[in-house]
Amino acid sequence: MARSGIELAEDQIERLDAYCRSLWEWNEKLNLTRHTSYEKFVARDVVDSQALEQFLDAGSRVLDVGTGGGVPGVILSILRPDLAVELCDSVGKKAKAVQAIVSQLGLNIPVHHAPVQEVLKTHHYEELVVRAVAPLANLLAWLAPHWDAFERLLVIKGPNWVTERHEARERGLLRSLELRKVYSYPLPGSESESVVLAITRRQ
Repeated sequence: MARSGIELAEDQIERLDAYCRSLWEWNEKLNLTRHTSYEKFVARDVVDSQALEQFLDAGSRVLDVGTGGGVPGVILSILRPDLAVELCDSVGKKAKAVQAIVSQLGLNIPVHHAPVQEVLKTHHYEELVVRAVAPLANLLAWLAPHWDAFERLLVIKGPNWVTERHEARERGLLRSLELRKVYSYPLPGSESESVVLAITRRQ
């Protein structure tokens, strides 16, 4: 974390350490992450989560869509205890694994074993956060009927985001939406960059 220029409270560092150790233990049984070293965990998972958290208002209710092993949702809850974070994943084994991880860490994070479309039928959120789940067009198609259930979608994408935006436009999925690139930062080990996209309904 020092090499990445990240400064956090000691208790937060200890919780992140406990989280990634638990994640790696579960990863031996399930494919939850490819970031199985401290270097990759910090440079990808923690950095991505920090990129998102700066755009989340205090006290926001946040749903991590397709959470997998809990990134970015679990990390967001450690970085920002003021947030009301929930996780969802449609894959039962992953949802059970991440439920076990958050229980082991003593974190109060509800986990939904369901597709995001099902969760949004009965819950409302200020923010949906998404990383490494699906192409933008697929994501927007899934969420199209459910914009009454959340206010904004924050998506982390790599250098292919412009192509994905073009595909979404070609399919007419951005007609009633406003998409803005709100942040960009270097992708470790490459000349490329990651971006945070903020998507809202047009007023």
